[in-house]
Amino acid sequence: MMGYMNPPTKTNNDRLRELIAEAGVTQPVALTIFNRGLGPAAYSMDTFKAFLVRSDSTKFRPLKDELLEHAEKQFAKVINSA
Repeated sequence: MMGYMNPPTKTNNDRLRELIAEAGVTQPVALTIFNRGLGPAAYSMDTFKAFLVRSDSTKFRPLKDELLEHAEKQFAKVINSA
C-alpha cells in the first residue's frame, strides 16, 4: 500500500527559474532584468547563478521572499510586453 505523497514544494529559486524561462531570455539578460531598480544593491552574475543552481550544489543561495517579489514585478514587465 502506497502512502499519500505531498507534491514537492516550489521554492523561490524554482520560481525565479520559471520567470526566466517564461521571459525566454539568456542568463545575462535575466540578470539585467533582475537588477533593475536595485541600484547599488544589484547582484553579480556569480551570485545570480547561485540562485539558479540546484539546491544540493555548494554554490546554492536561497532567494529571499523580497527578492522574489522584486523579480516577479520586473519580469512581468518583460513577459507581459511580449
